[in-house]
Amino acid sequence: DIAERADVSQRTLFRHFPTKESLLYGDLDDTRLQLRESLASRPADEPILVSVRESMLSLAEDFERHRDRRLLQARLAASSPAVSAYSRAVVQFSWEREIIAAVAARLGVDPLKDPRPEVVAGAAMSAVRIAMRQWTVSGGTLDFMTLNAAALESIASLSDLG
Repeated sequence: DIAERADVSQRTLFRHFPTKESLLYGDLDDTRLQLRESLASRPADEPILVSVRESMLSLAEDFERHRDRRLLQARLAASSPAVSAYSRAVVQFSWEREIIAAVAARLGVDPLKDPRPEVVAGAAMSAVRIAMRQWTVSGGTLDFMTLNAAALESIASLSDLG
């Protein structure tokens, strides 16, 4: 149906989008680049967790601008094992890799030898997944930026748990 509406052959469509799930996240390269640029533009003396939080919030702003599409993606990921797997294995993994690379560069460490970049990235992605789940369950009625900010902010407060 999509190939027909786009007036291209199925072969052409699947040359650009190898799976049905990849069609749903056709802007992945754009969001990954946006995250990379945001991380790179943060002040070098800014605490790493602040840099990651602010960069992830820049993606959340994009979600607000494309609310209907993002809500559809989230609902499909919540209800379809194939979409959920693609979202985690491809979309979220690509964002996580961007965070790992930026944190490792900032710390001047090899992420294969130092776990901190991956721990920071994993915590950030977990926070975003939690905010996304809350937003999706609300039917998109809760403020996505507020949910993300609260979830990401909670990472910094973990040391207060004792």
